[in-house]
Amino acid sequence: MIKFIPETLPRRDEGMKKKRALGVLAVTFVAAALPMVTASLASASSADCQVYLRNLGYNVGPRAQEACNVGATWDFHGMNPHACYMALLDLGVRVRDASTACYQLA
Repeated sequence: MIKFIPETLPRRDEGMKKKRALGVLAVTFVAAALPMVTASLASASSADCQVYLRNLGYNVGPRAQEACNVGATWDFHGMNPHACYMALLDLGVRVRDASTACYQLA
């Protein structure tokens, strides 16, 4: 018969406690930094897109405004800027101008 002897089990040393504390600290830091990172990514807006197009001499009507609105909304797959780009191209906006408006400003 095998006897269970508690003294033979390894004890938790101070190293494990330090590793766990560092892990909790790292998770806390990432959780605190995440809103700042996402806020900087979402700093461009539909208005930036529209002003850019107006400054280049384009007439920004409801369809161009809608394209900029779509490009400025966040989506998980990143297809909204492409939809903005394609809509502006359909309206006659030059490729370079549509690219800047949708991928950098919207």
